[in-house]
Amino acid sequence: MARKRLHPTIESLIESIVRLGLSPKSVDLEALRATLELPEFGAAVEDERVARALREMAAARAFAETGIPALKQALPALKAAVAKDHGITWSLRIAIPLLDAGRMDVRVEAAPEREAAEILAGMARRNDPTDRIDALRAALAGTEHEIVQALRKPIDRLRSQILADLRDVGGDAAAYIAHMDRSLRSRQFRYGPKLARSLIDALTPVRQRAKAVAREGSRLRLLRDRVGFGAYIEKFGAARRLNRRILFHMGPTNSGKTYAALQALTAAPTGAYLAPLRLLALENFEALRERGLRAGMVTGEEVLGEIDPTHTARTIETADLTRPIDVAVIDEIQMLSDPDRGWAWTNALFGVPARTVIVCGSDDALSYVRRAAEAANESLEVIPFERKSPLLLQEEASPLETVEPGDAVVAFSRRAVHENREILVARGHRVATIYGALSPEVRRAEAARFRSGEANVLVTTDAIGMGLNLGPLKRIVFSAVRKWDGTAERALTNSEIRQIAGRAGRYGHHEIGYVAATEPTALEPIRLALSGAPTAPAADMRFFVRPDLTAIRSVAEEMRTSSLYEVMTHFARATFYAGSPFQPSALEEILEVARTIDRARLPIEEKFIFSVCPINRRDEIAMGMLERWSQARAIGTTVPALRASMAGELDYQERTVKLASAYLWLARRFPDTFDDVESIRQMRGRANDAIEHHLRETATRKAERRTRRVAGTRN
Repeated sequence: MARKRLHPTIESLIESIVRLGLSPKSVDLEALRATLELPEFGAAVEDERVARALREMAAARAFAETGIPALKQALPALKAAVAKDHGITWSLRIAIPLLDAGRMDVRVEAAPEREAAEILAGMARRNDPTDRIDALRAALAGTEHEIVQALRKPIDRLRSQILADLRDVGGDAAAYIAHMDRSLRSRQFRYGPKLARSLIDALTPVRQRAKAVAREGSRLRLLRDRVGFGAYIEKFGAARRLNRRILFHMGPTNSGKTYAALQALTAAPTGAYLAPLRLLALENFEALRERGLRAGMVTGEEVLGEIDPTHTARTIETADLTRPIDVAVIDEIQMLSDPDRGWAWTNALFGVPARTVIVCGSDDALSYVRRAAEAANESLEVIPFERKSPLLLQEEASPLETVEPGDAVVAFSRRAVHENREILVARGHRVATIYGALSPEVRRAEAARFRSGEANVLVTTDAIGMGLNLGPLKRIVFSAVRKWDGTAERALTNSEIRQIAGRAGRYGHHEIGYVAATEPTALEPIRLALSGAPTAPAADMRFFVRPDLTAIRSVAEEMRTSSLYEVMTHFARATFYAGSPFQPSALEEILEVARTIDRARLPIEEKFIFSVCPINRRDEIAMGMLERWSQARAIGTTVPALRASMAGELDYQERTVKLASAYLWLARRFPDTFDDVESIRQMRGRANDAIEHHLRETATRKAERRTRRVAGTRN
């Protein structure tokens, strides 16, 4: 008996499609059969099921063409692979940085969890990439968090290994990072239960190869540096004759690194402390005097203390690069990478004439320091310091309403500081205030109010990160983890977070320092920073420099010009060529000021001094004042003391203090022109008093009014 021939399913589908009024040529028949999950032969075909499948296929096709791109734009970490039948395979790609600044990411791919998969399937069916997108975002964030937590131990171990590698390769850190970056970008790890155990082993040969690549290029880099740095290094003749020894006291805030350096400084017959802030120079000048030393202090504005001191505290811009001493301490050496002031640390590192140079700072400066020591052919000893008291991140967000006595709330703009301040004052706190626009005298007074208990809470910017004895500070509360850096808003680096957080729990006051954030989203960046994730060395490892008066004079004579703008432009072309180890410090701003100062008929050296006067170059009033001052110098008249109203608003008083400080700075260079120094000092003192009075009054008045209102309600 002949076997019954089975009818091909495709033919049955064609018949159904025709009954539905469609052309079979317009349908991918194999994709339709696969969608319906029908066998190749003998399947029963229902028109209703076929119509529904065709609608789903059309939606999937439309979703693949328009929905997926829209979803990728909304959720960049979500990836989609579209099959021939328009089926979609979803994956979540997670980048876990081994360094901050989004460098050296370990890339992990994982399938979405069930809830996310169901939401994605619903989006595809409806061809609606916005359907339940907030729920999808939350589900994917939850998956990412779980995976990051599951890989925390191997990732932290990798970071420790990379930190050791960076210390090992030193000046060749950029080559190591570049190779690691390239290698990691070409690797994708599939998440699974074995990944946590295999990750270290998988990346060990990658690290070893990166170290080998860095060492292979080391000799060539050293030769290139010797040529590139040559003339710059040799101009510091006093330093070169001493065969200097460099010690790097490397460690976090509150580790005792600067204290140990100052102990060595005071034990030496002669020495200098080079400070990042006038406030720190003043504090250490006082400390040197208290120890019975012949101490002096030099800043851009003033000279204090003994006439011929054995030990001097200076702001780093005023470093004496001609007089040999026994010990020099350069504080906050990581400021080498600061675009505005880095030139001063470069000068001091290469040029301070001390037999022993002790540099203090965080580990992200190591590659710079080692490169400088190698270029100058000087010995370098790295002495690591550990924090003396632990830092503990509180895992739950701490809104401003939960701020307690002993806390410091950190923001990153003057406006945010005052907003936080008003909220805290309204809740009954006595608030001290510190931010960059305040003078050192006011900052010091506000810190003293906090230390003494007159204020029980501190609101501040990252000005808290350097200097200032804050005694009982128990907890740092971040109200933001992003800041405006003058050109764009960016995330804080790990180093910046550690620098600020490290002020909590000062050794001798608290056994533990606590760190918190007002928003839950800020907790992970802080945890990452405090876990010891290395700070990525700057992508651009060149040293910031600025021409000195000798260079300015020489170029002007060579070019036969008195235009500062032309001289600075020539200097930039001649110094910052491709492959140069240098980059310009605040060159664009100086060029802009040079255009203004060129209008005055002054010698080129005097124009340069006016161009680098510490004034707010973004303030039109301040720039107008600087131009008038240069014109007065040019025509030979004196500049009288500023006239200022003590009844002005807070920002008016802040500007008054800054302009007075600029006047005093110029008076040290041109005493015959800026000759009303005593009046200016008195005016600055009155403006500082007005600012401090305002901060004291507004720190308590609202709280007192609130207390009276509450008391009246109860009665």
